[in-house]
Amino acid sequence: MISTSKSNTENRTAFLRLNALDPILLGCAVILICFGLAALNSIGPLAKDPGAFKKQLLLLAMGVVPFMVFWLTPANIWQKASKWLYGVNVVLLALVLKGGTVRGGAERWLDIGPIQFQPSELTKILIVLTLSTLFAKHKDEERDGFTTLITSMVHVAVPALLIAAQPHLGATLSVLLAWLIICVINKISWKHMLIALVLVAVAGGTSIAVNDYQRGRVEALFAKEKDEKGDHFQQDRSMISIGSGGPTGKGYLKGDFKGQRYVPEQHNDFIFSLIGQEFGFVGSAFLMLVYVGFFLRGWFLALRMEDTFSRSVMFGLLTILGFHWIVNISMNLGIGPVVGLWLPFISYGGTSMWLCLACLGIMLNLSANTQESMFGRNAPQAWLED
Repeated sequence: MISTSKSNTENRTAFLRLNALDPILLGCAVILICFGLAALNSIGPLAKDPGAFKKQLLLLAMGVVPFMVFWLTPANIWQKASKWLYGVNVVLLALVLKGGTVRGGAERWLDIGPIQFQPSELTKILIVLTLSTLFAKHKDEERDGFTTLITSMVHVAVPALLIAAQPHLGATLSVLLAWLIICVINKISWKHMLIALVLVAVAGGTSIAVNDYQRGRVEALFAKEKDEKGDHFQQDRSMISIGSGGPTGKGYLKGDFKGQRYVPEQHNDFIFSLIGQEFGFVGSAFLMLVYVGFFLRGWFLALRMEDTFSRSVMFGLLTILGFHWIVNISMNLGIGPVVGLWLPFISYGGTSMWLCLACLGIMLNLSANTQESMFGRNAPQAWLED
């Protein structure tokens, strides 16, 4: 009887582990990916890369690999490999500064055969994993966690400085914001957090002040006279494109304000301008609701995480993706500076899509583990024996 009960429990747990793909989280991600593919297909030959749609399909298929790796790998493996992950992270970022490819005034890419890879994108998920491991190891410290705060600050400072040197303001801010959120959910004292916020603000302001590339983007946002050929050109064209869509849009494939010559980088950072034009306010609002559903579901799942590592990882990844979403939409609408952040699951690009799928994989992994604990070990024994 005991062996039968144990066998039933193990079988039930295995079933849950393989089938507990959260339908809301996964469904929202699939809808967003479809929006992106539809937009790339609409731009077609007018895109900066005429074959962007077909390439994105290939990149999406390749993205199944990081998705499966992060979905199937037990969370404790990432904790055990934390030091190695951190070392690989720093080495890759250093290689970018030593011999990376320069595009658009920034040195952010490594050429790996026919593929251009951005280590700063990988940093976003690796820093969340390694920071979460650090906080999990220090969970029994004093309540204010001052030692943990300082240790984590040094931990994140090295990759953040290497990214800022590329320069890549958006990625730097993403990493720092994830660190701050992870500190908050681990109940670091607010007086110590205030000190950390001041240091981050000073560091960010100094980076913008001494870097012409970043300073130009911020100055363009607040310039009284807009330069038609300057830094505000993309945002002006993006707002015109979105506004032309009206309430219901011009119709799929019928947008006339699209393509590289009208909105530079429309297939990537400014892809929302095409969605606004062809799907209008109604389609754009629906897209925003899908994003809200994704993040609310992720937030709900994160609150159910019982251990420090899982909870920190969930909130850290939600912060990274949420920051990208808010900043990208803001710069498309002209209410935020152009900082080169893609729209999650939608923008064209291999590294960005792989990062999104990797984040989705580990979030589904952690949520499945939560369901196992809810329906497995902690379930009534009578239910397990039915």
